[in-house]
Amino acid sequence: MAVIQINILGTSFVLKAEEDLPYLEKIRDYYKNVCDEIQKNDGIRDQKQTAVLAGILIADELYKEKQKAMKAKDARDKNGADSLEELEADRLTKSMIEKIDRALS
Repeated sequence: MAVIQINILGTSFVLKAEEDLPYLEKIRDYYKNVCDEIQKNDGIRDQKQTAVLAGILIADELYKEKQKAMKAKDARDKNGADSLEELEADRLTKSMIEKIDRALS
């Protein structure tokens, strides 16, 4: 269990979670980076709008990755072996993970 201080968009609180501190820091920092990019690129200054848009963008990333994983699983179940779609989904997933890791570094 870890405890982390969150200071984002004018809100400050302490979060306790089962995950370890480095993981929590990466998640916090990733969310903060998304919020910062929204404010920088879209010019949105309202903190609530920024928080909601950041949540939607992150949910979109997650949903797309889940869809890719489901398609890969369906192809694997259907073919009984790695399909080209599954291999492409794996490649794209690894690429996205590397981009997220670089952004969090």
